[in-house]
Order: sequence, then C-alpha cells, then structure tokens
Amino acid sequence: MHLLEAKIFANALNLIPQFGPVRLARLLEHFGSWQKAWAAHPRLYIKAGVSDKIIDQIIARKDKINPEQSFAALSRLKIEVVLEVENAYPQLLKEITASPPLLYVRGNKELLNSTTVAVVGTRKISLYGKQVCEELGSGLALNNITVVSGLAFGVDAEILNSTVKNEGMGIAVLATDLDNSSISPRSNFQLSQKIAATGCLVSEYPLGADVQKQNFPIRNRIIAGLSLATVVVEADIESGALITANFALEQNREVFAVPGSIFSQVSRGTNELIRKGAHVAGSVANILEELNLSAEVTAEPIMSAVSAEERLVLDRLSREPVHLEDLIRSVKLSAAVANATLTMLEMKGRVKNLGGGKYIKIR
Repeated sequence: MHLLEAKIFANALNLIPQFGPVRLARLLEHFGSWQKAWAAHPRLYIKAGVSDKIIDQIIARKDKINPEQSFAALSRLKIEVVLEVENAYPQLLKEITASPPLLYVRGNKELLNSTTVAVVGTRKISLYGKQVCEELGSGLALNNITVVSGLAFGVDAEILNSTVKNEGMGIAVLATDLDNSSISPRSNFQLSQKIAATGCLVSEYPLGADVQKQNFPIRNRIIAGLSLATVVVEADIESGALITANFALEQNREVFAVPGSIFSQVSRGTNELIRKGAHVAGSVANILEELNLSAEVTAEPIMSAVSAEERLVLDRLSREPVHLEDLIRSVKLSAAVANATLTMLEMKGRVKNLGGGKYIKIR
C-alpha cells in the first residue's frame, strides 16, 4: 500500500507542469515522501528550492488535480508508474544527471534492465540508411540486445520496424504521454502498438501533458541514459540524433557512428562523429566487442544477410573488375540504388572498390 500511495502522489505532482525532474527530486528529498510533498501547502515548496514566482501557478494547478482519479486513468490504459526507488527502474538511467524520478511504461517493464543499445538518426533516411537499419535490427535481435529509440520518422521507425520483424525487443521513448491519442507521428501508430505488445513504450510525461518542441531533445537524454551505447546511423550536422550522442558522451557511454558517403548530407554528422573519436559501427560484432559483450553473446556481422538488390549485384560481380556503369546497365538498377547497394556490400566485406569506378567480388 505504501508503494501504491507513493505512485499515486508522485503522478499527481508530476501533473503540475511547473515541476520538472529536478524540482520533483528536490521536493522528494526535502519532504521525505511523495505523500508528504503532496500534502504540504505549496508555499512550503519554497523551502525545497522552488521559486516563489511560480507558487501561484502551482496552487492553481494543484487545486484541479484529484490524485486517485488521475492514477485510475493510468491503470485503465495499462500504463504503469515506475518510481526511481524500485528495482524495476532502469539502473543505467539512475546514473545520469536529472534522471526522471518516475517513468510511465506500457508493455514489458523488465526490458528496462536488459542489455540495451540505442539506435538513432535522421528523419530524412536514405536507402543506405534503411539497409543499415535492417541489418542492425536483425543482428541485434539475433544477439538478444534490446533496441532503444524514439518513434520519429526515418531511422527511429526503420530500426524499430526491423527489430519487430526480426522478433527482437524494442523500447520506444516518447516525448508525449503514452495514451494512444497522443502517439506521434500518427503514421507510426501501428508500430507503437507492436512495440507495446512485444517490448515497451516509455515516457516521463503524465497523461494530458502538453506536447512542446523542447520535449524532444529533453527526451533524448533518456534514450541515451537507458543504453550501454548509442549508434548513430545517419545524421546531418544539426540533427537531433547528435544531441542524443552528446548525452551519451556526457553520461560516459560509448558512441558509434555508421560511416557514409562524403557527398551525402545525412552522413555529415556521422562522419564528423567518427572524426572526433566515435567508434565505427561496421557490424554488430564490433559493437558487442567494444561493449565487452562478445564473449557472452554470439556476434554475427550486421552485414551477413543480403537483400534482393545485393544478390543481383553479387551475381554480376566476380574476381575480375567490373566498372560501375557496366554494372548498372547489367543489373538494371538506378545509379542511386546501385551505389547504396555497393556501399552496403563493402561494409559486409563482400565486395571491394578498386578505385576508378571498378569493383570486384571478394566472397
């Protein structure tokens, strides 16, 4: 009963938008329990470090909240509250600055403490990026690594779709509350339901929370904080994925980046990460090795399976050099698809670029 009451009043206090994770943590520390923090008059919050300038706003909001009814609404939607003091709370997330004092979870909360790797990137994903996500998703699923991402267009959606398709476990961290009506973008609604059924949805925002632009970069600290490492697939210089990578670095976690063409705008950020010292993500094997997981988990290259396009190219290539233009004419693929396919095959160690537009098959 004590834990249930703590969750009821923690959620009630979290419904007051003037309280972020830092202020909530201060309230808990000052009053000693969520119940006492809720029962206290808001004027006493000043002693907990809350600015007196927002006390009137807090009073007005608090008067409209019924703690028990608000918590019952969560229960009806099968949304669990996980407090930072619980064993179910992700241990990795406890290590970060401004960790959320409570999380909202739909799905299998046990995954919060599984072996996790974040995979993030641009919304403007290329064919190459899609191929990488397919290989990463299948490789990580094969090795029982839980994939953490957002639910945005592009890399987020591709990696989570690949994870689900390959019967892996995924965690989607949202910048909204977890009610179905709040899932965004709506085009990823069905994906969110699959993740909730096979993995879990996570948020620090209570039901009815306003969706604000700043929620998304703030949310990224949780994606990085939940994970042993962050892999950036594709990102421009100003991509939000780089915010996640920076959070990971601040949290003393490993950062990996997938190398891309110097001519690709969505590879400028990943190539820059590598220039600054990020690990090159060429295979699930090397990711696991860097994380000291290779001895415990059978590591298959993320570049093992081949797509239909890759099979076409491999069937045309041999030990004798073939020029790119001849290859394109032979396999009847567009130049963009052929180039992306060759890049993937190079990363898989299946073909070699000899320079001058000539390629050979290695294996």
